Amino acid sequence: MAIPYNLLIKVNRIRLLFSFFATVKLTIMRMKKILFLLLTAFAFQFTANAQITTSGMSGTIKNAKNEALIGATIKATHTPTGTVYNVQSRANGRFDITNMNNGGPYKIEVSYVNYGTEIKDDIFLSLGEVFRYDFTLNLTSVTITEVTVAAKGRTNLDAKGGTSSSIGRDRIDLTTAVGRNIQDYIKVTPFAKTLNGNEGAVTIAGQNNRYNSFYIDGAINNDVFGLAASGTNGGQTAGAPISIDAIDQFQIMISPYDASIGNFTGGGINAVTKSGTNNITGSVYYFYRNEKLAGKNPLQRKDTAQRFPEFKNKTFGFTVGGPIIKNKLFFFASFEQQRDATPQIFDFSTYRGNTNTVAGVEALKSHVKSTYGYEMGEWQQTTRRLDADRVVAKIDWNISPKHRFTVSGRYNKLTSESPSISSSTSINFTNGGVRFPHRTTAFSAELKSNLTKNISNRLLATYSDVLDDRSIVGDPFPRIALNDNGGTITFGGENSSTQNLLTQKNLSIVDNLKINYKNHSFTLGVDYERFKVSMFLSRTLMVTTAI
Repeated sequence: MAIPYNLLIKVNRIRLLFSFFATVKLTIMRMKKILFLLLTAFAFQFTANAQITTSGMSGTIKNAKNEALIGATIKATHTPTGTVYNVQSRANGRFDITNMNNGGPYKIEVSYVNYGTEIKDDIFLSLGEVFRYDFTLNLTSVTITEVTVAAKGRTNLDAKGGTSSSIGRDRIDLTTAVGRNIQDYIKVTPFAKTLNGNEGAVTIAGQNNRYNSFYIDGAINNDVFGLAASGTNGGQTAGAPISIDAIDQFQIMISPYDASIGNFTGGGINAVTKSGTNNITGSVYYFYRNEKLAGKNPLQRKDTAQRFPEFKNKTFGFTVGGPIIKNKLFFFASFEQQRDATPQIFDFSTYRGNTNTVAGVEALKSHVKSTYGYEMGEWQQTTRRLDADRVVAKIDWNISPKHRFTVSGRYNKLTSESPSISSSTSINFTNGGVRFPHRTTAFSAELKSNLTKNISNRLLATYSDVLDDRSIVGDPFPRIALNDNGGTITFGGENSSTQNLLTQKNLSIVDNLKINYKNHSFTLGVDYERFKVSMFLSRTLMVTTAI
C-alpha cells in the first residue's frame, strides 16, 4: 500500500545590487566621501549570487618619476583566439579590464605618447580573479623602442578579493582522481574536506556539505532540494554532474569581499567549460578497470581475502574545439559515456543469524518464487551499477571589439542501481535495491560588453531542468524483514521511496553594470531568479515478522 503526497513549490526572487569598491589614500576629505557612498550603498539590498564566469586585469601606468600617466593605451590580446581588449588609464594612472576570458596566454601592450611601449607576455588569468600589474614607462629618449617582460604561470598579485582557490586546467591534468568527479579536485584545496561515509560529500570551511553552491557556466548545478550528500544534481546516483574533460577551470570561494558574490554558507564553487580557439584541438580517451586491476576484497580478512569476481568499469569520451571563423567564432564539444559495475561480495561465514547454511537461504528464495512468483535476486554477490551519458556544447562569438557573446548547453543522464550490501547481521538481495534515474539539461547565455573605457556590462541568463526519479529494482513486492534471531533477512521492493519523483526548473537572469571612476568602482545590477519544484512522494508498506 502506497501513501502519495504531492508538493509544488514556486519561488520568485528579484534582488538589486549597488556595490562600491575604492582604493584611496587616508585623507579626511576622501574618508568623508567614502562614508557618504557607503551609507548610500546600504540603502539597497545586496545581491547574493556566485555566478562567476570571467576574469579581469587591473593596475596603474606611471613614469619613472612615479607620476601617473592618464590616457595611456592598454591592449590585452587573448593569444589563442585573437580576442582584443582595449582600455585607457584614468585618474592616478589606474586601469581596469573586465569581462575577460579565463586562461590564456595573454599579451599586454602599454603605450603612451613620447614614451616607449612595454609588453608583457604569457599572462594566465584564473577564474573569478583579477590579475594585477603596475607598469612603469620610460621616455623614448632614454629607452629602446619597446620592453618585453615575460611571466610564466598563473600569477595574481594583490587581487584575490577574499579567501578563495583556483584550479586551472594544468592543475586538473596533474591531479590524480580515480573517480573523475568534481569532488576529487575540490578536496585538494586546504579548506575542503571529504566526509567519510557520505559518497561525494565535501565540507568547505567546516560548514555542512549541503551549504555549498555549485555553478557551471553560471548555471546553478547544486541540488537545490538537498537530497544528495554531494550537493550536486544527480548526486544520489554517485555520478559526476559533468565530464571533467569538459572543464577548463574551477574556483572555490569561502569569504569573498565582492558584495555581488554569495548565496552560500559553506563554499561557492564555480566551473567554466572549455572554449574553442584558432587551432583545432581535441582528445579521445578510454578508461578501463576490471577485477585484475583491482585489489582484493577489503571486507574480508587479510589472510583469506579473495579477488573480486569478474566485472568491468568503462569510460569513453572525446572533446573537440576550434574556429568556425578565425578570431571571430569558435566552438567546443564534448561527449562522454560511462558504464560501471561494482561487485559487492558477502562472506556468508560471518553471518550471525539462525539460518546458517547457503541452502537455507536458497530454500527461502525458492519458496517465495514458487508461492508468490517473486524473484528476490542475488545475495552472495550483488552489483552496483552506474550508466552515464554526458554532452557539452559551447559557442563563443566575438561580435565586435566591444561585445562578446557565449552560449553553452549541457546534458547529463545518469542511471544507477544500488542494492544494499549484506553484513554479519543482515542479508539483502539485488531486487531489494533502488534504481535512480536522473537527467539534467542546462543552458547558459552570456553577453559581455565594454561600452566605454570606464563602463562595462555583463548579462547572464541561465536555465536548468532537473529530473530525479526513484524506483524499485525487479518486480513490485511488499518489503519483508524476517527476524532471524541475531540477523535479519530482508527482501521485496525498497519501501522508503518506491514512487518518488522530483522535478526542478530554475531560471536566472543577472545583469551587472560596472563603472570605474578615478580610484573607485561602482557596480549596479539586478538579479532575477525563478525556482519551480514539483515533488511526488509515496511510501510502501513494510512487514516485519520472525522466522
